[in-house]
Amino acid sequence: MNSFYREYLDADINRLGTNCEKWDKLEEHFGRGDLVAAWVADMDFRTVPAVIEALAQRVQHGIFGYTENGEADRAAEIGWLKRRHGVDVQPDWILYSPGVVDSLFFCVRALTQPGDRILIQTPVYGPFYTAVKLFGRTLVESPLDETEDGWRMNFDDVEEKFRGGVKMMILCSPHNPIGRVWTREELTRLVALANRYGVRIVSDEIHADFTFDGCRQTRIVDVEGGERMVMLTSATKSFNLAGLRQSSCIVPDAALRQAVADEIARGHATSPNIFGAIAQTAAYNHGDEWMDAVVEYVRENRDLVVAYLAEHLPEIRVRPQQGTYLMWLDMRGVAGTHDELRDLLVNRARVALNSGTDFGAAGDKHFRLNLATPRRNIEQVLENINLAMRGR
Repeated sequence: MNSFYREYLDADINRLGTNCEKWDKLEEHFGRGDLVAAWVADMDFRTVPAVIEALAQRVQHGIFGYTENGEADRAAEIGWLKRRHGVDVQPDWILYSPGVVDSLFFCVRALTQPGDRILIQTPVYGPFYTAVKLFGRTLVESPLDETEDGWRMNFDDVEEKFRGGVKMMILCSPHNPIGRVWTREELTRLVALANRYGVRIVSDEIHADFTFDGCRQTRIVDVEGGERMVMLTSATKSFNLAGLRQSSCIVPDAALRQAVADEIARGHATSPNIFGAIAQTAAYNHGDEWMDAVVEYVRENRDLVVAYLAEHLPEIRVRPQQGTYLMWLDMRGVAGTHDELRDLLVNRARVALNSGTDFGAAGDKHFRLNLATPRRNIEQVLENINLAMRGR
């Protein structure tokens, strides 16, 4: 990483007073505001300089009426996917919606009926549960297997549940919160099973640009048989643009694409945020060097946490995640209930982490740590937890 980006990412930027959920809503969510915020999955880094410049230039125009995503927007995204992931996407495959969770909701409504069975692999990102239950579908859980060699899909369980009438699977790839990057072989096997039993996979790939240690993200639409699946993606996680509300729903199959497009239109969500569209296109066109630097910085933060816990707090177990900037802390080796551990973290360590139970019952006595922040914040989180644990 060059010195410019090292200083850029190390910058101490005060986000208080900007109406950001991560820092300004601590008291509302945790009961106190004097915490080191390491929970909400956005980054404490300024976005790509070229994005800031593009937004500033557009502001000078002074007119911000209804807008549409154009050919340049599609070309930028197609170029990024080809350059960074080796996947070929056609312009007409891309539908736009305000966010990946919005797209997930649209897909559930478009591609299933009330009562249909939808499978998720737990523990997993909370809105997956919501997307199933909110619209009257039937939740089917396939727990991931935690082995000595890391987390694995339970293909026997998945197949049994597909055979039992599952209509859709919502896949998290890379997986949030456990940080697994699914291999091409795993996804090929999964897609083959889905096609055998007529299951449509909707794959949330919003964290796809964060992979480490030689792991490579395989896009669901790039897998053999993946042309009948749906890929949800966005620049918002990669480039810290979540407040600008822009995402893509990529659907190779024309009939499925039309069904999803009709649902987006029914939701009156076809007109993008003008600044979101501009930011995403600028990021995809000019963000390679910035993205490389952020991935390296997050990996260094990850390695710092792994080493610190091994030396000072071995009772907290972690697996170095292969993807995402989120680390899953296993505190089952620490005495106390989940609520007691949460109280210790909040009221004694003064740190704000996501509660593992937000990701399902398997998250008991687990907490999720956001690594996408200047190193001083990670060091403070670790020191605070160590002092609180040792002072029990």
